Amino acid sequence: MPDARAAPYDLTAALGTTGDRAAVVVAAFALTLCRWTAASEATVAAGGRVVRVRVDDRVRVGDFLRTVHPAADGPADLELASPHADLRSGEVRFGVEVPDAEHGFTADVAAAVTELTSLDGPLEDVRCIAPQRRRILDGLAGADVPAADIGTLFREQVRQRPDAVAVRDAAVELTYGQLARAADEYAGVLWHAGVRPGDTVLVATRRSAGEVVALLAIISLGAAYAGFDDDAPEARLRRIIGKLAPTVAVTDSGTSGHPALREVTRVDVWQPGQAGPDFRPGEHTDPGRPAYVAFTSGSTGEPKGVVVPHRAVTRLACTPELRMRPGDRVLRMAPLAFDASTYEIWVTLLNGATLEAFPGKLPTVGKLEKFLAEREVTVAWLTASLFRLVVTSRPRALTGLRWLVSGGEVVPHDCVAKLFELHPGLLLTNGYGPTENTTFTTTYTVRSGEEVTGPLPIGRPIAGTRVFVLDHNARLVPPGGVGQLYAAGAGLADGYLGDEAETGSRFGHFSPDVGERLYRTGDLVRLDPRGNLVFLGRADNQIKLDGHRIETEEISTLLAGHPDVRDAVIVVSRQAGRSPQLVAAVVVQPGADADVPSFRAYLADRLPNYAIPGLWVVVDEIPLTRNGKADEQVLIESAIRGKRPVNA
Repeated sequence: MPDARAAPYDLTAALGTTGDRAAVVVAAFALTLCRWTAASEATVAAGGRVVRVRVDDRVRVGDFLRTVHPAADGPADLELASPHADLRSGEVRFGVEVPDAEHGFTADVAAAVTELTSLDGPLEDVRCIAPQRRRILDGLAGADVPAADIGTLFREQVRQRPDAVAVRDAAVELTYGQLARAADEYAGVLWHAGVRPGDTVLVATRRSAGEVVALLAIISLGAAYAGFDDDAPEARLRRIIGKLAPTVAVTDSGTSGHPALREVTRVDVWQPGQAGPDFRPGEHTDPGRPAYVAFTSGSTGEPKGVVVPHRAVTRLACTPELRMRPGDRVLRMAPLAFDASTYEIWVTLLNGATLEAFPGKLPTVGKLEKFLAEREVTVAWLTASLFRLVVTSRPRALTGLRWLVSGGEVVPHDCVAKLFELHPGLLLTNGYGPTENTTFTTTYTVRSGEEVTGPLPIGRPIAGTRVFVLDHNARLVPPGGVGQLYAAGAGLADGYLGDEAETGSRFGHFSPDVGERLYRTGDLVRLDPRGNLVFLGRADNQIKLDGHRIETEEISTLLAGHPDVRDAVIVVSRQAGRSPQLVAAVVVQPGADADVPSFRAYLADRLPNYAIPGLWVVVDEIPLTRNGKADEQVLIESAIRGKRPVNA
């Protein structure tokens, strides 16, 4: 169809001999438009009259059809131009933007006509999905992968390439054979410290060969690990440690004296030349047992511990879209508490590549450029924000890479285009996924700048993963329709540590259309004509900054606990050419000072640095839109202009 805003249609076959055929046609068009756009009402113009159709999925189909009659003036979302009184064929003209409407919209309308004239149940059963287009939805699944545990796949690499370098830091280089022996010896150290199958060990070390030895030792004992973010506020760390109840903490010189670890048994990290006790770990090969716990932001102000099983990690390592080659040198830079480390460590070691541990805590672009060149790194994962910074300031830093993976937030497509101008032949993968589905759920790989014509899709599901786009009733929406993304398959976490209520709200059998356990991501997406998912935004107040998932409600809840704060709202400023910024709008108590530095310090004692708003504005009342929601644009503009006060 040359013009997506006008399309021929013919519903004669679908209409049959039903009574008020014009009403059915109008209802079918309106309902299909709502299924595609996630709207609750639509207006349709036909024969000089405008009909407003409201969609209430709880009513029965017959009652819904009886509400279809002229009741509105003004512009219409759709206009039907037909020479027939019953509107059975003609042309539909779009008054609102419906992306990719030329790919199946009128076929879905025909399906809606058939359902409206044959079903007598609730309106939510009318899905407006043509039979041939349901097959598109059935195809949203990655390749099958066998369930396996991390230790089994690692030992296979040790057998295949014992002399290949597995991990290298500033002082130590270990082959696969040496790494396996060191891990067995260190497992004895942890065993004698009290670690048993089913326990959890806190790993509080810098990126190093010793860190990797500790992880493998923990796994070989049948225990699970959790990373330790020593930059996080002590109060937050204490809450995490309280939830985790680790048997021991593995520490190095930088963390052994950390105040949050005072009441935890500490074990020194492995050092080269260290002789461990004579010990042989048992066989722990259950792919369903926990591998690690990763803590994310929580809307109540409490961090949530995501419990990730072995099968979820090995499915990541075995997916063809992410698999590295033996001989690849992979940047190891993400904090262990951040689930990008799962990709860096395990996809590398379970495929026979080499980990190159980046020294220090915070990377500068200059240090990163030097490190990538000196270590001849071929594969790297960078957050979207760091990727933007590198491409903008020092794009030559990426010269030696064959493959760059980015994600954690929207990847800037203008930077992708610039990247390919300077580095033809490079592969770039946009990786999307919540921690609850183990780092990546979908990927989209670009091989040349000619493929970059706009914002990058988030792609298709990786191995062991199935995805579904569902509406507010957890029912399937048509291909191209807007809905919330749900994930299923081997990558799903077990749930949240010690939190059955939150686990039940995010994981479960939610959909009458899908007969398996799902994770509700909270992300709005649609499927494009090529079968790739396109990210549209959040269905709730959750965002991602620098790869970290943040619940704005957690920040506002904590900020409202300040004695001088009466109300607080956190919004996100998204300006062209800049990374997103958190904006805090505060209403102070009567008679209290508008002390932004005090408010900021209050949050800094309770939240990690990445969750502290960079822009602040104090207002008498939170401004509202006509819909009764916080007027985010007014707050953002006020904060940027520095109205009362202040860019903190």
